[in-house]
Amino acid sequence: MNKDQPNILMILVDDLGYGDIGCYGGKNIPTPNIDKLASEGVRFTDAHVMCSVCGPSRVALLTGRYQQRMGVYWNPDLWQRNNWGPPDSILLLPQVMKKAGYTTGHIGKWNVTPEALPYVDECYDLMNWKGAYYPNDTGVYLGVDSPDFREEPNGWGPPKPGDEYLTDRLTRHAIEFIEKHQSGPFFLYLAYNAPHTPLQADIKYREIFKHLENEPNRIYAGMVSSVDENIGKLLQKLNELGIDQNTIIAFTSDNGPAYWRSYDRGWPEEWPLTLIGSAGELRGNKGQRYEGGHREPFIIRWPGELKPGQVYDKTTSTMDLLPTFLTATKREVSDELYLDGVDLLPYLKGEKQQSPHDTLFWMTHNQGAVRAGEWKMIFSSATDVQLFNLKNDLSEEENVADKYPDIVQQLLVDWKNWNEPFPLSASEQKKFDLD
Repeated sequence: MNKDQPNILMILVDDLGYGDIGCYGGKNIPTPNIDKLASEGVRFTDAHVMCSVCGPSRVALLTGRYQQRMGVYWNPDLWQRNNWGPPDSILLLPQVMKKAGYTTGHIGKWNVTPEALPYVDECYDLMNWKGAYYPNDTGVYLGVDSPDFREEPNGWGPPKPGDEYLTDRLTRHAIEFIEKHQSGPFFLYLAYNAPHTPLQADIKYREIFKHLENEPNRIYAGMVSSVDENIGKLLQKLNELGIDQNTIIAFTSDNGPAYWRSYDRGWPEEWPLTLIGSAGELRGNKGQRYEGGHREPFIIRWPGELKPGQVYDKTTSTMDLLPTFLTATKREVSDELYLDGVDLLPYLKGEKQQSPHDTLFWMTHNQGAVRAGEWKMIFSSATDVQLFNLKNDLSEEENVADKYPDIVQQLLVDWKNWNEPFPLSASEQKKFDLD
């Protein structure tokens, strides 16, 4: 075991709501293993992804930069027909870890470039959009190492006795990778597609959640429970191998909960249009710039280095993971990486008291947003502006733009200055402006 450089296990889930996890106030779905991560590590309450849909969110995480610097604003910018890939000068997180001496692996949803193997040493169960949770009649998990699919058999499984649930399969391959590279150091990016659709859950959870309001949320609860159960398996394996204390675990989601019936196929007629999952007290959901779309559960656990049980309430971002991991490897964060993310370790260890980010910006194909301290502004033009004071109004219920025109004007200027140098989107959608 390499004690000089910690192993790193980065766990990303898909479409999980801020209010779905017990340690974030969730009541419907027991999550004892994720809660254990939080109690043994640092739980962040003001952590954000940089887009409220999966592809651009992952680009920001994997590059440590605003994805707009690369012309990525929305999911279509990453569809394979655009043949998007980062310039050679931009290293993705696994490449940075490789240069730091790590064996790197990716398991699960990638959704950034057409292939993951050029960027990692080992790759298993590759998905670039979504994956079926059970194999079809030919033994293929559609969307997993195979073409994408649209028709979805939502419901409880397995359809055939003995079929392996996809979340279990991803964890099994993660454990095999960890066992293989236990002498370390390793970097493993484990990207569960759960609880993204199709809504398919193991029937063992059906009775547990029969009290919930409707069938989509009962199935969703089973999917989240499976993620939590499998995180427990990972924690147990790290402990069995004696590498638990020398492994950093980071956990977060790519965006908030989703409405699905409006554009998802294979949804039974009797299932209502519903928000799957919960953003808790936050307003909004996947695809929106309200807090529920991009404020996410975010946990980092590093035994012996980070004080357990911390609750960190200053503004952070998934862009911060790359520089934080790199510092943990005892390698300097080079200016040549041009990172927008910040090394969080000095803040978590009490060496720095200020917020890691004074300002964060969002920009999609039709809407911008700015977060500056207690202020949050969302807009689609200079005359369509919403301003919220998150200190007093975390649920973004009262638009105070008319009361604070000077703040609105300053934030619009700040956003325009930030946005000005960025290229058009890869899918040739025109950027809106404020003129």
